Amino acid sequence: MKFRKISTAFLFAALASLPLAGWSPVSTASAAKIDPHTPVAKYGTVNTSVKPAGIKTFSDGGASLAYEGTGQQVSASQPTFNRVNPAGTGTVGTQSVIGTDQRTQVTNTTAFPYRAIAHIESDIGGCTGWMIGPRTVATAGHCVYDPGTRRWASWAKVYPGRNGSSTPYGYANAVNFFSVSGWVQNGDTNYDYAAIKLDKDIGNSTGWIGYRWQSGSMNGIAENISGYPGDKAYGTQWQHADQIRETYTLKLHYANDTYGGQSGSPVYESYHSSCGGPCSIAVHTNGVYGGNPYNRGTRITQTVYNNFNTWKAQ
Repeated sequence: MKFRKISTAFLFAALASLPLAGWSPVSTASAAKIDPHTPVAKYGTVNTSVKPAGIKTFSDGGASLAYEGTGQQVSASQPTFNRVNPAGTGTVGTQSVIGTDQRTQVTNTTAFPYRAIAHIESDIGGCTGWMIGPRTVATAGHCVYDPGTRRWASWAKVYPGRNGSSTPYGYANAVNFFSVSGWVQNGDTNYDYAAIKLDKDIGNSTGWIGYRWQSGSMNGIAENISGYPGDKAYGTQWQHADQIRETYTLKLHYANDTYGGQSGSPVYESYHSSCGGPCSIAVHTNGVYGGNPYNRGTRITQTVYNNFNTWKAQ
């Protein structure tokens, strides 16, 4: 039998014309890098088309309104079941008291907005969060997903307004966790923010803190950080006021004293007219590192703001 020599070009063209099972060409759009702000969830998918009420839009920013809540407490303090170490313990830049510790304890955690600030316990560590809706808590990404072990928290209990063994609003259980691809896939601290969906409308009693974004520098804005540090009596809330010292595209820097366990705390203005009350401008995530003398948080940019709105509406 005689074989005819086939040119390489002819063979390539013939193979290219054949359909390949299980293969389809990748479009330019799908091959493009995924936006690190793309929202992701532990369970199910995120519906980005739904938006909550109470949203205000401006020419250079937007705001989600604060709500004081009814303040109604549960009939009796509910017992706590877990004692956890702060999330992120041992990692760079998770805790920083800058000089003399100037934090003061919040002794009346039932006052607004302190009752809307929550102690979070989970199997990946303790953190702080803040109510942004009836059953949604904003927090840091590393409070719900550990990029080192590549796993989500499997459970979380959220205690708004906790004061040691006193839990005046009881607690709510997490039913879903949200973050973004920049944190879940890459562990990039610039995208270290998240939210927890709860099993009850506990925020109707505690109220919730507003949040806003604006373009341009935020230097000089007076702000406060209040949360649940791991170096103080377990489950007690501590605060320290300062101002924004440095503004970056995705981060805000400040000199508030913080410690591990305060990750996820709101970096908030006591009052801003856009929110009609206390108004967060960042999520506290990191302490001092890299030669910079300040603590820092994930800035609430327009995209972060939009994701919080989306998660709140799920």
